[in-house]
Amino acid sequence: MTPVLTVVIPMFNSARTVEAAIHSVLCQEVDGLLVIVVNDDSIDHGPALVEEIIKRDGRVQMVTQANRGLAGARNTGLEAAIGHGTKFVHFLDADDWMLPGSLAALMEAAEETGASYGGYVLADDDGRNLGRESPISSPLAGLDEELEWNRAATHARMLSCEAIGDERFDETLSVCEDLDMWLRLEARGVRFKGVERMVAAYRLRPTSLSKKFGTMCAVYEDVTRRAFARGVESGWGTRIDLSDGRLERVVGHSALMYATMEALGDPTPSKARGAAVLESAMHPARFTAAQLAQAACTAVLFGAGIAPEIDARAGRAWLVPLRQWWVRCAEEGWCQYEDVDAAVHELSAKIVHPDAIVEAMLESAAKLGHASEQGAIVVGLDRNGRRLVRACAARGWRVLAVDVSSDPRESALLEAHGAVRVERTERGGTGLGRAVTQGFADACWMTGLVGLEGLNCAAGVAREAGVRLRRVEMWEEHRERLGARNFGLMRDALAGRGRMAG
Repeated sequence: MTPVLTVVIPMFNSARTVEAAIHSVLCQEVDGLLVIVVNDDSIDHGPALVEEIIKRDGRVQMVTQANRGLAGARNTGLEAAIGHGTKFVHFLDADDWMLPGSLAALMEAAEETGASYGGYVLADDDGRNLGRESPISSPLAGLDEELEWNRAATHARMLSCEAIGDERFDETLSVCEDLDMWLRLEARGVRFKGVERMVAAYRLRPTSLSKKFGTMCAVYEDVTRRAFARGVESGWGTRIDLSDGRLERVVGHSALMYATMEALGDPTPSKARGAAVLESAMHPARFTAAQLAQAACTAVLFGAGIAPEIDARAGRAWLVPLRQWWVRCAEEGWCQYEDVDAAVHELSAKIVHPDAIVEAMLESAAKLGHASEQGAIVVGLDRNGRRLVRACAARGWRVLAVDVSSDPRESALLEAHGAVRVERTERGGTGLGRAVTQGFADACWMTGLVGLEGLNCAAGVAREAGVRLRRVEMWEEHRERLGARNFGLMRDALAGRGRMAG
């Protein structure tokens, strides 16, 4: 039988985790499934484990080859999948795993554009959930979106063989081979349709290739430069921003992130290793406190493999080294000295868990607006707004979700939640006033949009609906309130520490 979906699992000395990876695929309810394990010259007992699985389940095959690296193993599996005539292909590393129902959801989404992506949860080296996740950021991710950052882990994506065409992973790249592939596909017009759910688990391992931060930084810059140049040559410059200024910003943000990862792993207070990474990369002359904090959020998770939470361990594990690194940046002129303390304050809010913000907003709405009886109006269906809508629905509240974005697919992402009524409107739209006055006249208002944008959008929606806006529960307001506690703990952990790095 011709498979509908082939899952390619590269394996190199992965005996510790490969069985769990394969099992996470085989337990999915997908018809026409084939699993191809590519043994990339393993010397442990992983191949023997796979052979035992093959004896029990005919949906699993193994291909053995001389070592070609991760990109080469994926290409071997891809060629085998195409040879079987499969429609969709999915790439799963042997140390990661898929969540229940994820492959069917990704396949359904990929039917429209030939490609799909979903969110993923983060786990430590032992597979324990770190309590952090990376949800999808937009309903469709194409070249413009992917140039900003890699939108999803490789195994949180699915592609049709037709969409892939003759593109293959670049085997000359030791890292970033996946991002390079997505950018080349997107330059040809491929767009990944978002799936509003967590589809995969991503294991953060100390020995992973991504720990070569200097190499990662250099290769990322090269891949991004080539993507910008390819976009210009293909005529994308008339549709999206491919300016040198954007290139510097994108590469600079990435360089700061990788340099921060390197600095966190450097036991010396001078953080010379991080400075060397940043010095060799393209970057703006100066970073803001917000940029320092944003890079730190990613670096603590993906670099140190630690959830950025303030506890007794935080000071030793990442907070003190992080401040030492920021002081080194000030010494080099990459930021102002006053940005060091400002970055600590920024970080205190950024590390607040989104679920904690949602809970605080809903509790406040319930107390002040009787949302459980009158319902809730959520303005803006960005990532935060969609999280609010799902949480309201989970409590059994009636929800009117007003989409003020320019993309109607934001609304479509919530269609699976039957308790949710989505009323999409643009400025001057019709039907909104009736929807509010007939069922949500006394509802609580909430928005996940940050800054004045959220308040202004809510005020505009209220004017269109012809109702009085009494109070808006705002994401940023609650995040700052929760972050104030973090800031106090961080300040205490840093008390008595000198400002200078060395």
